[in-house]
Order: sequence, then C-alpha cells, then structure tokens
Amino acid sequence: MGKGSTKSEVRHFKTLDDGRLGCWIGGCDEPATRWIDMERYRIRRWLSTAYCDRHGDGELNDSHHIHRERRIKDTT
Repeated sequence: MGKGSTKSEVRHFKTLDDGRLGCWIGGCDEPATRWIDMERYRIRRWLSTAYCDRHGDGELNDSHHIHRERRIKDTT
C-alpha cells in the first residue's frame, strides 16, 4: 500500500478454488510456483508476490529494485 494507507494487510496472491496458492496476475488461474520478493526503495522490508512460471520475469528484470526469487515446493 502507498504512503498514508490505512490498510494493514495486502495479499499479493490469490487462492484457487481447490485451496492452492494462485498466481497474482489477473486472469491467470495457474497455481503459483514461486514468490518474487522486491525490496522497495532500499527499505529492508520485502514485498512478496506469488507468480506462476509464465509470469513474473519482468519483475526480476527491473533494475530499480532489488529482487529475489523463492520457489514454492509442490505439496501435491
């Protein structure tokens, strides 16, 4: 959330109908396979967003922020 926001929690993922973690991208109903964490404005706090393998690569290519990728283990 932006500066001055009153919302205390934002979820950067969606829950699929079967209860699994889903990709954050609107219109994508694929299960998430990775978290891409972004450190914004050099603040030591990570913003984590869930993506499937088809989405999220653009985040990793953004040179304005520090990123890390964490794979989500398949529990099925």
